[in-house]
Amino acid sequence: MIKSLTNKRILLGVSGSISAYKAPDIVRRLQDLGAEVRVILTQGGARFITELSLQATSKNKVHDNLWDKEAELSMGHIELAKWADAILIAPASANTIANLSAGKACDLLTSVVLASNCPILIAPAMNQQMYASTGVQENITTLVKRHIQIIDPDHGEQACGDIGEGRLAESNVIAQQVGVLFNTTKLTGKKILITLGATIEAIDPVRYLSNHSSGKMGMALADACIEAGGEVTLVYGNITTK
Repeated sequence: MIKSLTNKRILLGVSGSISAYKAPDIVRRLQDLGAEVRVILTQGGARFITELSLQATSKNKVHDNLWDKEAELSMGHIELAKWADAILIAPASANTIANLSAGKACDLLTSVVLASNCPILIAPAMNQQMYASTGVQENITTLVKRHIQIIDPDHGEQACGDIGEGRLAESNVIAQQVGVLFNTTKLTGKKILITLGATIEAIDPVRYLSNHSSGKMGMALADACIEAGGEVTLVYGNITTK
């Protein structure tokens, strides 16, 4: 594994989405790439994940209050903004995206974002209809124009039972996207096509050629290429590994 975040300081914002339970795994994935991680937990995020679990995984105090008297003795929100090499908001709720788009400083997370000049990434997570709504899409477009990077959500079954786009991207994908920010290897700007798994090629309407590939090697290659800055496209068949 390429330690693409060695000595990098990543500030993770966790907002109010049911996907917040995945935040400890995101922390661990960032640490696996070499990062030091601090966490800002919004009031909405605290309804889905505890401060203690994030403190245990990040090994740092969790920040959750803009009006913390002790922290603000040293202008805590400014200190956090200056500390971070990159800010990642995952999951990013519709409300947080709207506040960022409007340029609001209504809590610690939005205040830190406004005070920062480092790269910012957000990973939206919400109901598929909410994500597809005009309001959310316009807000995302506004953020992109401000050079905030969007980590696209996955398509699939959601907690509410709906099926569509809006699931939080996988933790390893999120961490890799953060790593790409700091990667200067020779694969940056390169496009890589990888085939993996038991692909099938028809000989005729009855017969086909296939193989016993699990997809494990192809997935490892894809991860390595992404970590090295490449843009990867996968062509895959049946995959029997995770």
